Amino acid sequence: MNVLVPLTELITYILFSILIGHVALQFVSPEKKPSIYISKRFLLSCVLGIILFTFGPLLQVVAYFGGSVGVAQTLFSVLFTFEIGKAWIAIVWCSTLLWLAIYLESSKYVQAVLLFLMVLSIGYASHVASLSFWTGFTSHTVHFLAVTLWAGILIQVSWFSKDSTNWDRFLRWFTPFAVSCMIVILISGVIVMLFVIDITDYVNAWVLPYGQMILLKHISIIPLLAFACINGILVRKMKKIPTFNPQPWVKAESVSILIVFFFTGILGTLSPPHDIDQTVKSEGVANWVTDLLSSPIKPPVNLEITASIQGIVMILFGILFLSMIFLSFYKRKTPALAVALTICFIISTYLGIMMTI
Repeated sequence: MNVLVPLTELITYILFSILIGHVALQFVSPEKKPSIYISKRFLLSCVLGIILFTFGPLLQVVAYFGGSVGVAQTLFSVLFTFEIGKAWIAIVWCSTLLWLAIYLESSKYVQAVLLFLMVLSIGYASHVASLSFWTGFTSHTVHFLAVTLWAGILIQVSWFSKDSTNWDRFLRWFTPFAVSCMIVILISGVIVMLFVIDITDYVNAWVLPYGQMILLKHISIIPLLAFACINGILVRKMKKIPTFNPQPWVKAESVSILIVFFFTGILGTLSPPHDIDQTVKSEGVANWVTDLLSSPIKPPVNLEITASIQGIVMILFGILFLSMIFLSFYKRKTPALAVALTICFIISTYLGIMMTI
């Protein structure tokens, strides 16, 4: 279950991104985007996949409570009394209508409305919505929508475009659009985080699995911004070279987004630490944190960041890996190398930060 539910969360992000990107690009005129082909059968499979994989969090709740009152009764209770169950029922209805809309090639406006209702259902079922409905619901919905819009369009043009025609015209509108999405993502993401963790406890939360995933997610955003800079700005200079193909680099950016989705998927399955000390008492600290710090951690938790040679060296290695992403682009190396450098950056920077505690 610890592996299954995060996997369903990751796949849910991907499926929503594919569908939202597909519908969003229908509103863009053909001369302002690359030629894209995605089969109807694949789109219909994505819709059915959302019904299946959004059931993952419900499965986690049923498994948690099912042992005491029975699986059938627990499932019925979760579906009709828990917000997460009501949201899943709404997603099932909207997905069924969306499946029919895509199958019958209905209006793009109908498809957009149905997808938006599904996004609203995701926000309704979020943890922050249960803490402060309107603020939490709005911030989580906006965050999810901005992420899937940006990622969805990238996935469409990188994996489903037939060529790189109209690339300059595409970048003219997509670059400011992506920047706007990133600003919205950062602001809404901070709001969502502050519902769960007080800003003064951000470092202290690193002793818990939830805090560790937040740290890894934030670190993984940095190389994503590097790819966004490459594909949004630097690629225009390389387009002067006739043999240069920008599509593989956009694929590399989409893979970088998937890494962020991976940490987000795990994050969504962990218990939010509203009280760090109480969570440490009840659940304990992350095992690998104790190994990294080489000392037991007991409440009250009060971590401090201090300079250490090992930590500084690892962070410098991380900066070097990040610089090499840009270098690999200028040297026209394979984007797969840049993805490998992204993973190296995340590991090195993470270890460097943990060694400074």
